[in-house]
Amino acid sequence: MATPSDVSMQDLTGSWTLSKTRSDPFDRVFAIQGIPWIIRKVVSIATLSLKATQQVDESGTKTLVFTQAVSVAIGGLSEENEVRVLDWREEFHSSTLFGTSSHRSRLVNLSAATGHDGKPLHSFLSQGLLDEGEPGGDNNLYDLVVHQTNGWVMEQIWGFGMLNDERWLMRTMVVRKGKEVATARAIYDWKGKEDGQ
Repeated sequence: MATPSDVSMQDLTGSWTLSKTRSDPFDRVFAIQGIPWIIRKVVSIATLSLKATQQVDESGTKTLVFTQAVSVAIGGLSEENEVRVLDWREEFHSSTLFGTSSHRSRLVNLSAATGHDGKPLHSFLSQGLLDEGEPGGDNNLYDLVVHQTNGWVMEQIWGFGMLNDERWLMRTMVVRKGKEVATARAIYDWKGKEDGQ
């Protein structure tokens, strides 16, 4: 189901499932990230769910907690929490599937955003996303993820886009390792503020 208009990047609280029919295939992204072929195949048939909750930490900084779960336990992974502190502070996350990576997150203005290297964002990252919210405001979530041992870097933008005249939560991603580059767009079905509501 498409996302209702009262859900925004300023309060992303809610539950979604990955729409495999609307999303791009992730095989090339996972291959660059070093995920073995058999695990990629299992992920391609599993149901992936996402729950987002927004909080304010002890310093008053807005945080976003993503709880991601798969319908089949994969290599010990069934559910993981990722905390995004939206002040560009470097945080580390250890994942059963991906290993250890650092990440930084911030809200950005799509028309003025630059990547971690100060250069304009890869054009794929903003493609198809709406510039919602306050005009000229920081209305989309930008994540930078750097793997600590495998050498890949992922930039992603979370926001909303239109598909068949309906508004959907989307995550665009560009993964680089050396000269290899892969892109993918994830589109999520809205389930409600609480599962199924």
